[in-house]
Amino acid sequence: MDEDAIMKYYAHSLEGQPSEKWQPLEEHLKNVAEMASEFAASFKSEKWGYVAGLYHDLGKGTKPWQSYLRKANKIVDEFAKYYEGHPNHAADGAKRLFENSKQAGKLLAYCIAGHHGGLPNWVDSGRAALREKLDEPLSGISLSHMTPEIPTDLPFVLDQNRSGFQFQFFVRMLFSCLVDADYLDTEKFLDTKRSAWRSTYPEIAVLHQRFWKNFDALRVKADPGLNVNVQRERVLADCINAAEESPGIFSLTVPTGGGKTLASLAFALNHAVKHGKERIIYVIPFTSIIEQNAGVFRKMLDDDAVLEHHCNFMADDKDWKNKLAAENWDAPIIVTTNVQFFDSFYGNRTSKCRKLHNVANSIVIFDEVQAIPVEKLTPCLEVIKELSLNYGVTSVLCTATQPAVEYSEKFQSGLKIDQEIIHDIPDLFGSLKRTEEVYIGTYSEAEVAEKLRLHEQVLCIVNTRQQALEIFRSLPDSESNIHLSALMHPAHRSEKLSEIRSRLKDGLPCRVISTQLIEAGVDVDFPVVYRAAAGIDSIAQAAGRCNRNGLSKTPCPVSIFSFLEDGGCSFFRQATQSAEKLFDQYSGRLTGPECVRAYFDDFFWKNQQRMDMDEIIKNFCIPAYMGEIQFHEIAGFKMIESATIPIITAFDEESRALVDRLSLAEHKGGILRKLQKYSVQIYPYQLDEIREWLENPLPSIWILRSEELYSTATGLKCKPPQGNAFFG
Repeated sequence: MDEDAIMKYYAHSLEGQPSEKWQPLEEHLKNVAEMASEFAASFKSEKWGYVAGLYHDLGKGTKPWQSYLRKANKIVDEFAKYYEGHPNHAADGAKRLFENSKQAGKLLAYCIAGHHGGLPNWVDSGRAALREKLDEPLSGISLSHMTPEIPTDLPFVLDQNRSGFQFQFFVRMLFSCLVDADYLDTEKFLDTKRSAWRSTYPEIAVLHQRFWKNFDALRVKADPGLNVNVQRERVLADCINAAEESPGIFSLTVPTGGGKTLASLAFALNHAVKHGKERIIYVIPFTSIIEQNAGVFRKMLDDDAVLEHHCNFMADDKDWKNKLAAENWDAPIIVTTNVQFFDSFYGNRTSKCRKLHNVANSIVIFDEVQAIPVEKLTPCLEVIKELSLNYGVTSVLCTATQPAVEYSEKFQSGLKIDQEIIHDIPDLFGSLKRTEEVYIGTYSEAEVAEKLRLHEQVLCIVNTRQQALEIFRSLPDSESNIHLSALMHPAHRSEKLSEIRSRLKDGLPCRVISTQLIEAGVDVDFPVVYRAAAGIDSIAQAAGRCNRNGLSKTPCPVSIFSFLEDGGCSFFRQATQSAEKLFDQYSGRLTGPECVRAYFDDFFWKNQQRMDMDEIIKNFCIPAYMGEIQFHEIAGFKMIESATIPIITAFDEESRALVDRLSLAEHKGGILRKLQKYSVQIYPYQLDEIREWLENPLPSIWILRSEELYSTATGLKCKPPQGNAFFG
């Protein structure tokens, strides 16, 4: 076919425009190939990315597909006689590749066949299976002159014990490169305005300068005579020194209140500049603190550098820059959650996978890494391991209670830590020792309430909402007694936290009964803390709310107690049992490194058989060593099994006005984002209980206007979680 005939094949049309203004197919294929190659270069896979891009839309180079495109635009020409409806073009390039290479072509075929609908299974029912698609006869593709060199070598060394995991991971990363490149080139042709909004973020080097200017100004204001500030400077110095080291897996073990958030950002920025890393990704366990951390980063780096991406975040409709960056994570600083991060690395849909290639050659900081559920630990550790081994990622396991995740003979799925950033952990913990943690026995909720009445200022943290309610109700009515749980919407909790901080500062009586949500990085400082028995990591977080700023020269009491009847979930019972073994041996120093290590050794040992509870690695990743991958089954991995439902509470003037605008507004995202601070997350069975009280103006949007079901003291009134269901 001559050049003029080739140029009659198009990838995309423009509505209302003649075909001469459409995008030529060969141009699109070359653009996507070059872009995908550039993306894949971050993990030494340029040739793989190029071939994927060049073949992905090869199926559009058939006469039936070109006839379909013209008919859709009401154009009749020499292709009209080939019209066969809307042909599926995605499998044609996959078949051509597989015909030319049964090895590399097989891996790339997943990406090409799935670049619209998602990564397919090798075997499945019907025509959805890749194996069946590859067995179908080839279509008459006219761009047969496009035959790039197909790669013959993998860009990494296969580990015999992990090769199945490595294959499926590699395919998913290539899929990410292809999907993002395809979207971006298509968008550039069809919507130049939208395309221009992308990638206008400052460089890492610019952020490095901003950070140190703002951080140094903050450090100057700190009291140098206060021991906690001395120790924070020590942590910072260790982070700066470690940033010079080669990329790998680092651990950062710092007691609560030791300034690890900003110190870890200092490490990341210095390390990124030193080693040419492209972005910094913070992975945080709880949505309740993600906005707080993102706010800290924005203060240090300005608003134009930070992207929040999690289930509760909705960019304002006018904020196109963040909306677009959330699609592919091309911002320099990403703040996300364990759920968003790990679910994406096991996903198979284009929307989940598109961003993954931008994790390569980055720095990923896993904050409070001990919060990864034990039953999900093996799949999560495999992701961290693979990113650091073969995708240029520097990982930082950042926590106040470093769990025993290091490789050992009895924990062979653990991580080989290259370096602990803190030079002398025992001495740092000793220098920052501000509490004394002691187990005091077993009590009823009413007896706990009596103990709290003995203190003017005290914090009590329990494991369930029901326990918090019963203790709070056992106290006399008083403005000094305050309840906190996730049954209260975020705006309500924020009001209570402001009241708590104000009362503490002014020396007023303040007795707070809370679920564990107050442990998640909330900056409060009580002279006395009570904690229901739980894992040592939870006890350490509770201790972090006691004498937080070291204002008392002597250690303050953290009293651990058990309930006569504990209705907590099985996870808490198992964690508590491992902790209880250590209460006597480490009394007074339950948050020290030795006790923490002993706790995690025991807790992990008891639960090793549960670390891949869904058997995703065992049943679907390990067997993929021949390249026969079941992507749909692998995507069954979910960090959180039970999805909750947001209930929007509309009681005050602002929330009611926003709700009233919902059904009328053309763009609802901005309104929904503003309403997030009025939402409470509940389970489906709890929704069923109160459904008759709710309005449902839009799909999946539930509104509560009646204040009869909402207490200004304790929040939404509904049944407590059932069985193992738990959230604060």
